[in-house]
Amino acid sequence: MGYSITLSSLHYKSISSGSKGNCSILWDDSDLILIDLGISYRKFRNSVSAKWAEGLRMSLFISHEHSDHCSGVRTFCSRESADVYATRGTGDAMGLPYYAAEREVTIGNFSILPVSVSHDAADPVAFVIRNGSAKVSVVTDLGIVSPTLVSAIRGSDILAVEANHDVEMLKTGPYDAVLKRRILSDVGHLSNEQSADLLSQTSAENSRIVLLHLSENNNTPEVAFNHVESSLVNRGIQYASLECASQETGSSLCELRQ
Repeated sequence: MGYSITLSSLHYKSISSGSKGNCSILWDDSDLILIDLGISYRKFRNSVSAKWAEGLRMSLFISHEHSDHCSGVRTFCSRESADVYATRGTGDAMGLPYYAAEREVTIGNFSILPVSVSHDAADPVAFVIRNGSAKVSVVTDLGIVSPTLVSAIRGSDILAVEANHDVEMLKTGPYDAVLKRRILSDVGHLSNEQSADLLSQTSAENSRIVLLHLSENNNTPEVAFNHVESSLVNRGIQYASLECASQETGSSLCELRQ
């Protein structure tokens, strides 16, 4: 795919992000970590260069049991040698073999910490991933932000954070009243405003920000980007870069040199 990879580095990429499927990957020279797998095996293989994954041990971490985050797990595990990690609530709700990830899990040079979030699922979590000096946080599907989450993700080199909807677009959009209330509730999804507020509390000069899980009906990349950018600039918050991940192509490839 034209990328030159330095094996001593840590890499992050969102493969796909949105209501039709979510998957992010991180890898070094020994391990490839998948955060959620709500996409098909074909899309995964078409999106991930063979040289990225060649010879690497693969592990899946599932944030919660909704289909846009775990629908691809069964097929993936039938075709690849990979362990699945989830909280007990999520693992039991998926109905698939898994290893319990109630606390920090260490795999090679990676440590993966689940952080509880507020969403209408059995036991949903965000993930904070460390590898050497690098720190990556993947945070989606939550209706409110807790102080514990803010503390856990603060200063991450990569802040991959949900910016699901523009509130006015949602309120005036095509969804029925029940679905609108769900999305706006404390167990729903973060708005652009909520995402900007979270990022203003957690971003640092080194932080590369990736906005995830944008609604196709109640948001646009331009609206989300402009809202978050203006909010951070107006508050004097420093960050290294800002982009929106898409359903089709995910995010750009981020490389963190150790």
